[in-house]
Amino acid sequence: MKNIKFAAFIMATAFALNSCSSDDSSSSIDDVKPAIDTSISGAFPTSCATVRRGSVIPFKALFSDNVALGAYSINIHNNFDHHSHDTEVDSCPFDAIKTPVNPWTQTLTFTIPVNSKEFTAQQEITVPADIDTGDYHFMIQLTDAQGWATMRGISFKIIE
Repeated sequence: MKNIKFAAFIMATAFALNSCSSDDSSSSIDDVKPAIDTSISGAFPTSCATVRRGSVIPFKALFSDNVALGAYSINIHNNFDHHSHDTEVDSCPFDAIKTPVNPWTQTLTFTIPVNSKEFTAQQEITVPADIDTGDYHFMIQLTDAQGWATMRGISFKIIE
């Protein structure tokens, strides 16, 4: 009788432990950063692009993640001192180093629909008409639902 009770106990324990395990891949740990693709058709801005003061930047990029995307932000700032963010593949010709008088600095934050693994971001960003012309950076930061982040910097020029 003790052997039957012991065997029943072992089987019940094994069943309970087995039922707690999960084959659901969505419960796995997300340790992969999201991706920013600026090579899709119509992507903008591209490296070394020129944009006129007072015009609109038709931002477009493809975002993806292995589990779920979170949010993204865009930061635009001058590069009059020729600094680098080490995320650019191409190098662009610079204007002479200069002191900013009325530079454009702006940060915009956007949400992505919940549980999206892929998202084409599109925003129209108005370039102020009274800012300094010259070299600028267009920084894209993408964060997934778990908090992993990727950044992409694009050098571009604002002209008259």
